Amino acid sequence: MVVRNVLTLVPAVCIAAALGCSKKSDPSASSAPVITSFSPSEGPIGTVVTLTGTGFDGTTSVSVGGATATYSRQSDTKLTVTVPDEAMSGVIGVVNAKGTGGTSTSFYVTPKVDTLSPTSGSAGTTLTLTGSGFVGATKVTFPSQSGGRLTANFYVNSATQAQTVVPLGAVTGAIQMTSSSGVVATGPSFTCTTGAVTAPVLDAFAPAQGLAGGTVTLTGSGFTGVSEVKIGTVACYFTLVSDTQITVQVPQEAESGFVQVNSALGNASSATRFIVAPTVTAFTPGTGAAGALVTLTGTGFKGATQVTFGNSVPSTFYVRDANTILANVAAGSATGPVSVVSNGVTGTSAASFTYLADATAAPVIAGVNPASGGVGIAVTVTGSGFTGATAVKVGEADAAFSVDSDTQITVTVPSAATTGFISVTNAKGVAGGSTSLFSVTPALTGFTPAQGQVGAQVTLAGSGFKGATQVLFGGVAANFSVTSANAIVAQVPTGATTGKVSVTASGATVQSATDFTVTP
Repeated sequence: MVVRNVLTLVPAVCIAAALGCSKKSDPSASSAPVITSFSPSEGPIGTVVTLTGTGFDGTTSVSVGGATATYSRQSDTKLTVTVPDEAMSGVIGVVNAKGTGGTSTSFYVTPKVDTLSPTSGSAGTTLTLTGSGFVGATKVTFPSQSGGRLTANFYVNSATQAQTVVPLGAVTGAIQMTSSSGVVATGPSFTCTTGAVTAPVLDAFAPAQGLAGGTVTLTGSGFTGVSEVKIGTVACYFTLVSDTQITVQVPQEAESGFVQVNSALGNASSATRFIVAPTVTAFTPGTGAAGALVTLTGTGFKGATQVTFGNSVPSTFYVRDANTILANVAAGSATGPVSVVSNGVTGTSAASFTYLADATAAPVIAGVNPASGGVGIAVTVTGSGFTGATAVKVGEADAAFSVDSDTQITVTVPSAATTGFISVTNAKGVAGGSTSLFSVTPALTGFTPAQGQVGAQVTLAGSGFKGATQVLFGGVAANFSVTSANAIVAQVPTGATTGKVSVTASGATVQSATDFTVTP
């Protein structure tokens, strides 16, 4: 009884201490964070957003649209976060020792236009906007004479900078930018000066022909509102000198064609074509016999009609793009410069190609079967001089092969293959090439990310992409860049809807197995 009474009088905390226990709270999280709601759902940079949920104890980091943000934890069920400068619209994420939790919907970063440069000008003036939250902006508008708003062309350089062109009919007043969620942000006022802006008229250009990288001067009238200049189908960098003069830089990928100037009031085209003169800057290999496959690099190759090695004997060739030609050295060629004729103008290399006149020096390819196919297929090459072959190429890619006899080789199309000639190299290091092209049909194996907004960049994976002519998202043509035979970087086009992605190359079109999801 005495013992029982003594224990009854001892405080519970002391008993716990005697047993080695503690009632202090565990600083680590008891569970991964769960966000049940947040408010507000949109706002500019610097907005303080309140999150409610569970598991906020032990929070180690918080992000908004992928950007790390500062935060303050009020309790295990409440946390506030400040939208950081580099934030883009997206989910809010919370991380603790037990895991990561995110919002089920996006927080939308609304734009805020702080400054304009310049602050005044006429229609056609290019303005630089600075501020925040520009990524994902869908519209820039100016006040109009009718009291409504005029939509202007614009381009977002970064989350904090954009450029726009003052549209025809604009009047003095505040510009506005609309976010991806439909929020309209009003910026500073722009003073619109009066000026006679008319449809462009293109009277002449000089010189009539030139090299890529050169300058062409356009003369005419109504150039103030011009927003684009093209040579052929290729857009050019240009400088508006005055309402009657524009200087244009011929791009490296330019092709011969009519000169066109475009504005909101109309378009004007030249009466004659500007000729892009070809240049042969390099070629490889530098030595070869009849049938050797040689890769020429330079400019102005689109429209090429003849390729020769050392004399006037024409060789068969394939123009891959404005900067690359694959040529098969003709029998009877000679040692000397390599020449390319395009649109009646001849470009000649500074270096000489060494021609091996020995007819037995190189393998001879008489036929290729099949003439086209995808990566991994077996191709039978027939001809002569194949014994001791050391290398085979499909286009410009090394391929695995087996020598069946002196007159036959079996080649496996490699993953990096591009449409082009097939070549066989012998032990002397001399190559012989096919006289006809082998077309590598494309394959589209996947894309990443699997979803995105209009304007998002998507990387397509597959094979046979070199020379691709079209990429579609849900049937809508997209801007794209072929980075290799196995990769294309494309931009989700305006008007695209959720659906299949397709690629057209070497005259064949392939479609993805899964849909690309276009998000709001």
